[in-house]
Amino acid sequence: MVQILLTILLSSVKFAMTFPLAIIQFQFSFTETILWTNVGGVLGIYFFAFLSERVIAWWNRTLGKRRMERRRNSASDKRIFTKKNRRIVRIKQRYGLPGIAISTPFLLSIPVGTFLVVRYYRLTRRGIVYLVAANLLWSVIYAVFYFFWDGLIFHRV
Repeated sequence: MVQILLTILLSSVKFAMTFPLAIIQFQFSFTETILWTNVGGVLGIYFFAFLSERVIAWWNRTLGKRRMERRRNSASDKRIFTKKNRRIVRIKQRYGLPGIAISTPFLLSIPVGTFLVVRYYRLTRRGIVYLVAANLLWSVIYAVFYFFWDGLIFHRV
């Protein structure tokens, strides 16, 4: 029971790091690995989606007032484009929501990927579905790799 809870907790935060632990250390079966890592991943997505929504709302309430005051006092109301702003726009235009969702379990952690989806695409059913689908896809890929890596890498003649 402790192993299942630990797998769920770890996969809700850092999805990719959970598979070696679940398969090699805890010796879960293929089905158990897929099940428990996805339960953790989906719970993490929902938790961090609602947490991100609250953090973004708080951020806009507290710092939004300061920004508005600075803009009123400034001579020009032109928007300033920085390197960071341009990079974010480029990533959004090039890859969009599916790109962020697919890279979340692989390159990003679930908290970071979920925050980006909520920040730039709002908390919608579509965003959650993309994140959960990517989570399921990567769990199968990771599980297949870790269960069959010995045969794939060290193929003996």
